[in-house]
Amino acid sequence: MSDKNAKRFIFISLLYPLPFVVIVFGLIYIYDPFQIFHKPYFREVTFFKDMRKQALGIIKHYKFDSYIIGTSMLENTDSKEATNKLNSDGRWINISLSGSTFNQRAMVLDYIFQNQNPKHIIYSLDGYYMVNMVNRLSNSTLDWDFLYDNNPYNDIKLYRNSKFMICALKFSDDKGCVGTIDDIYQITNWYKEYKELFGGFDNWIKNKDNGTIKQTLIDIKNGNIKNIEKEDIRDISPQQDYLHKYLIRFFRDYPDTKFSIIIPTYSRLFYRMQNIETIYNDNSKFFYTWEKSLRYFITQSSSYKNVKVYGFDELDYADDIANYRDLPHYNKDLNSIQLDAIKNQTNILTPQNIDKYLATLEQKIKSYDIKPFIKALENIEIEQIKQ
Repeated sequence: MSDKNAKRFIFISLLYPLPFVVIVFGLIYIYDPFQIFHKPYFREVTFFKDMRKQALGIIKHYKFDSYIIGTSMLENTDSKEATNKLNSDGRWINISLSGSTFNQRAMVLDYIFQNQNPKHIIYSLDGYYMVNMVNRLSNSTLDWDFLYDNNPYNDIKLYRNSKFMICALKFSDDKGCVGTIDDIYQITNWYKEYKELFGGFDNWIKNKDNGTIKQTLIDIKNGNIKNIEKEDIRDISPQQDYLHKYLIRFFRDYPDTKFSIIIPTYSRLFYRMQNIETIYNDNSKFFYTWEKSLRYFITQSSSYKNVKVYGFDELDYADDIANYRDLPHYNKDLNSIQLDAIKNQTNILTPQNIDKYLATLEQKIKSYDIKPFIKALENIEIEQIKQ
């Protein structure tokens, strides 16, 4: 074969699959299960629960101008209830990212502000992630961050895998292909999934094999529970830098947007557990690092007229374990209480009341009676979690 014919053969070989590639990617664009490029064509409107990937389509293609963007602690906040109670602030949608760090949510916030002028943002200031952010800063393993870089040409990477290619070729309406949710207002709601765990410690025992509470019951039974003792936390500069880089800068850069910052109300029992998964593995250091970080945040945020911080740890709500499905996650009624506070301008934390607020929280944790939990587990057998 001559060089000329060889080159022609190679060119044709490379060109031959091109129509197939164009057809497949064209079909993927039309199919677009996450609604990255457009609302659904030729199928019902459905959504995925994976809000890290799903949020982009909602932001781009649906007419909302106020956003709830928290962790699982805000996922049960009802968008319609927010619209009704805060109706002067626009039309609300909940795009909370379960288990999200501040830096992950900052990517979504950056995208929103680069493409819209939102009226109001409700955001959860999670103590767990603030204290532990040192170990959670890396974005190297994320498989979705490219969606929020304002480059629409690389968004197709989300579908560049066998699963979605097969789904697109079949134009399947299977839930695994197009998502399980048909109501945009119910995407983040997890209450029904865990409903049986609310109602009291007896319900936890009845569901002792449930992964969300099993380790907690084992730790209580094994005595891994203690009171907090004063720790002299001198250096919170990592937490301070984290707050400025991934949250406070939004207050400064977007003064026309209201920010309502919610402090999630963990159960009192959460703070008494010695084996809280923290960078310290010590509940006292965790609490006093969080306390000092929160005090710093309140001081910093008070400089911005568009920011209000809401705290609910003074309430008796966190004393009752019946309000929790596990150590940190509260019932949906507290989400309604949070909206009421924003509406009525109550429960606001300021530099003038933060010391009293934190002293009350500390006292409530220290005086919390754990004996009933220990006694309830005396004759309960719990299989150890296999490592």
